[in-house]
Amino acid sequence: MKLVDRQVTRELTGPFLFGVAAFSSVIFAITVMIKLTQWLSHGMPVLMAIEGVILSVPGIMYYTLPMSTLLAVLMGIGRLSGESEIVALFAGGVSLYRIALPILGLGLVVSGFSLVLDEIVTPRANVRISELEKTALKQTPVSEKPFTVEDPGTSSVINVRGGMDMDNAILRDVTITQYVKNQPVLFVYAARAQWAGINNPALKYRWKLYDGRAYAVDLKDPRSIAITTFTKGQSREVMIQKTRDDLALYRNLKAELMTFSQLSKMVGILKEHPDRDISQIRDLEVWKWNKLSVPLSCLVFALLAAPLGIRPHRSSSSVGLGLSILVILIFYVAGRYTWNLALNGTLMPATAAFIPDALGVITAGVLLKRAAK
Repeated sequence: MKLVDRQVTRELTGPFLFGVAAFSSVIFAITVMIKLTQWLSHGMPVLMAIEGVILSVPGIMYYTLPMSTLLAVLMGIGRLSGESEIVALFAGGVSLYRIALPILGLGLVVSGFSLVLDEIVTPRANVRISELEKTALKQTPVSEKPFTVEDPGTSSVINVRGGMDMDNAILRDVTITQYVKNQPVLFVYAARAQWAGINNPALKYRWKLYDGRAYAVDLKDPRSIAITTFTKGQSREVMIQKTRDDLALYRNLKAELMTFSQLSKMVGILKEHPDRDISQIRDLEVWKWNKLSVPLSCLVFALLAAPLGIRPHRSSSSVGLGLSILVILIFYVAGRYTWNLALNGTLMPATAAFIPDALGVITAGVLLKRAAK
């Protein structure tokens, strides 16, 4: 490593560590401390709550790394500039592009670390936190939450109020409404529904209903209703063109619990089901691409901060912190705006996720070119 690389790296290290600690502390106080208070007030054991707090750290660090990189470069280059060391380097024939190389290296290293953190550590930590909340706070598991499914194949709407037992392929508290020419013709209620395909793949679209009743409406005479009851071991078999795995997709999906590959697979499966809410699919897609764009923003912020950090002789170091907050705010607003554009279909999810990074790279290029003159 050459002298200029060591000098720049040394100036960046301290502010970077300070940024990680400072930004993490702010986010920790805003989010985790509030959650910790809720956990303890609802009776979560102290040791379990401490485990939850520790497991929250990777997720916090993931979002503070880009901000810390920005602050480190602004303050590091700002100090070199304020004490005329940048001028001395220029006088010695070292160009701004050469000075930017160790900054680029920092951005690449932090981006790589951020990607690994979000792909390997954070999802597992979030899953464990979810398990702790279910165990200690008696929260309703995802499998027990209600959901509604449209089945275009049979012109039916299935409302599962009691949730789903995935392992045993059982739906609880089920109501099925079947339509003909947009008119309801059949209402079926069952305390539980068992997937027939669990033992026989040939019956993958057949479901057995237990302990319920059916109301069949005659379209020619709507006042004529035939009522059928099936109880005490009796069952009624119906066709629902959804398998157990298909219905499992209609439960709550949390992107923060999944990796990039898991999200990619989930989005692909959901797109095969035309009755799914398209905005939910787009939201998951933006989440997926953000798992790449957020780590990349560490590199973008490093490049953007290099020319912004050059300031007049002996100017205050608080300028770096102020610029950091301003750039972060602009990036956040741009990110939320493009996210909303993706949700309503104006932009492709991948485009929406990377637009802030692309704007940052373009701005960094222009500023570097001007500062190097």
